[in-house]
Amino acid sequence: MKKILLLIFAIFSFFLSFAQQNPQEKLAIQYYQEGEFEKAREIFKPIYDKKKNSYIYVYYYHTLLQLGDYKELEKIAKDQVKKYPTVQRYVIDLAYVYEMSGNSTKAIKEYDEALDKLPNNENSYRELYNAFLSKAKRDYAILTLKRGRKKLNNPKLFSNELTKIYTQLKLYTEVIEETLNLISDDDAQYLATAEQNLQSLLMDDEDKQNYYSIKRKLQEAIQKSPSNNCYLSLLYWVYQYNKDYADAFVLSKAIDKRRADDGMVIYDLARIMIANREYTIAIDALNYVIDKGEKSSYFVSSKFLLLDVKYQLLISTSPIDEVAAESLEKEFKNLLNENGVHSGTADWIRKYAHLLAFYVNKANEAETLLKEAIKNSERDVREQAIYKIDLADVMLYEGNIWDATLLYSQVNKDLPNDTIGHIAKFKNAKLSFYIGEFAWAKSQLDVLRAATSKLIANDAMYLSFIIADNEDVEEEEEEDEEELFDDTSEKNISLKYFSKADFMIFQNNDKKALEYLDSVLVVEPYGKMNDDVYFQKAKILIRQKDYFTAETFLKKIVESYNTDILADDATFLLAELYEYYLKNIPQAMEMYKKLLKDHSNSIYAVEARKQFRALRGDELQ
Repeated sequence: MKKILLLIFAIFSFFLSFAQQNPQEKLAIQYYQEGEFEKAREIFKPIYDKKKNSYIYVYYYHTLLQLGDYKELEKIAKDQVKKYPTVQRYVIDLAYVYEMSGNSTKAIKEYDEALDKLPNNENSYRELYNAFLSKAKRDYAILTLKRGRKKLNNPKLFSNELTKIYTQLKLYTEVIEETLNLISDDDAQYLATAEQNLQSLLMDDEDKQNYYSIKRKLQEAIQKSPSNNCYLSLLYWVYQYNKDYADAFVLSKAIDKRRADDGMVIYDLARIMIANREYTIAIDALNYVIDKGEKSSYFVSSKFLLLDVKYQLLISTSPIDEVAAESLEKEFKNLLNENGVHSGTADWIRKYAHLLAFYVNKANEAETLLKEAIKNSERDVREQAIYKIDLADVMLYEGNIWDATLLYSQVNKDLPNDTIGHIAKFKNAKLSFYIGEFAWAKSQLDVLRAATSKLIANDAMYLSFIIADNEDVEEEEEEDEEELFDDTSEKNISLKYFSKADFMIFQNNDKKALEYLDSVLVVEPYGKMNDDVYFQKAKILIRQKDYFTAETFLKKIVESYNTDILADDATFLLAELYEYYLKNIPQAMEMYKKLLKDHSNSIYAVEARKQFRALRGDELQ
C-alpha cells in the first residue's frame, strides 16, 4: 500500500510540475522539440541557473550536446555530480561529455572509476547499467551486469537485461549461452523464459544458422549433463518450433522412457504432426505407441487415429499409392467388421466408401456399403442425407450423371435450409459445370452465394464468377439442350477445358487434369482464367510434392493478380506451403500477415491470424 501511495504521489508531482511550467519553459521545450537549439539554449540557460532540477537539466544537457557546447556541458554535469554524487547517471553524463569533446582517455577513466566505485548492491548495478545504456555504451552496460552478477554471487542475475542487449547486438552465441545458463541447474521455472529467448532467434532465421547453433549447443549440454531434463525439454521445444519433426520424434522416445509416461508425449506429438501434415512421421509415432500394447492408455486412441492418418496421407498424395490404398482397404474392412455399420462408425463408413470408389476401383462395393448405411440411418434425416451425398459422389465418379443429380436434388429438397442441403445443391451445380451446363450451374450457384455457410457461399461465388467471366451466355441459350453435351462445339472452349480439368481432379486423375489446364493456356494464353489455372496446378503440384513449382505459380497469382478473386486463396495457400512443406517460418508469417493486410475480409482471415500468432509464439507470452 505504501509503494502504491508513493507511486501516486510521484505521478501527481510530475504532472503538477508540468502544469506549473512557466511560459518560458514551455517555449524552450518547444524550440528543442522543433530543433531550434540555439533559441532553446538562450531560454534554458537562465532557467537552469535559477532552477537546477533534473527536469530542466535533461533538456538543457541535450540541447548543449546538439550544439557541441562542451564547456558549458562539463560545467552543468559537474554541478549535478557535486549535488548528487551517488546518482550514477550524472557521473556518466560527465564522462560522456569528455568522450564527445575528444578526450577519450579521460572519458574511459571516468567510466572505469564509476564501475570500480559502485556500491555492491543490485540497485546500484542496475542504475549504472541504465546510465551506460542511455549513452549507447553497451559494452560497459554488459560489463556492469557481469560484474554485478559475479560480486553478488548470483549467476542468473540480470539475465533478461543481458539477453536483450545480446539480441540487439546480434550476439546470438551469447544469447544461447545465457539461455542455457538459466536452466543449467535443471530449474523448470525458467523453461518458458528460455523458450522466449530462443524464439527471438528462430523467428528471423531464413538460413537456419541460429537453429543449427541452438541445436548443437543444446546437444552438447545434454551430453555434459544427461540428467538435466530442462535441456531435453528445451531441445524438444526447439525441434517442434522449427517443425523438425523427425528429430522431435527421436527425442520424444527418449523423453517417454525417462518419464515413463505411458506414451503420452509421443501421442501428443503425433497429433501435432498431423495438424502440421507430417503424416508419415505421425504414423511411425502412433505405431510406436501401439507397440507398447494394450497396457498403454493411448493404445485404442492410437489405433483409431492411425487409420485416419493413413487415410489423410493417401488422399493428399498424387499419384495414388495403390499398395497403400489396398492395405488401408483391409484395415477399414476389419474395423467395420469388428464394430458394425451404425451411427457410431459413420466417419469410418464414409471414408471406407470413398476409399473403395476413388482409390481401389471398387465403386460397386462402395455403393452397397452406402446403401446399407442409408437404410440403417432412417431415423436420422441429416445422417442419411450425408450418406446420400457420398453415394451421389460415387455415382458421379462412375459417370452416372442422372442418378447422381437425382440424389443431390433429393437431399437439397429434404433439407433446403440446412448446410447439408446447401452442400448437395453446390455439388449438383458443380455437376452441371462438369458437363458443360454453364448457365444452369450459374443460376444455382448465384442462389448459394447467400448460403449461411461462408465456405459454401465463397466457393459458389468463385465458380459463378468464373462462368460469368468466360461464358457467352446468349449464344448458349440459343442452342438446343442436347448440344450442351457436344464436345465438338467451339463455343466456350477454355471454360470447357477448365471444367473437364476440375472433373479430372474430382476423379483423382491429376495427370489428365494438368493436360486440360495446359490446354486452357494454349487456347487463351492471355485469357481471364490464367490465375484460375495456376491455382489448380499449384494444388495438384503440392499433392505431387513439387513444392517449388507450386510456389512459382502461387507467387504469380499473389504478385500479378492481387486484386482478383483468387488473390486471398493463393496468399493463404502460399503461406501454408511455406509453413507445412517448405518449413520456411519467416516467409509463412509474411504471407499470413500479407493476407491480413491486403484481404482483411477474406474467409481465411481468422485462420491466418491464428496461424500467424502461433508461429510468432503468442502462446508463450
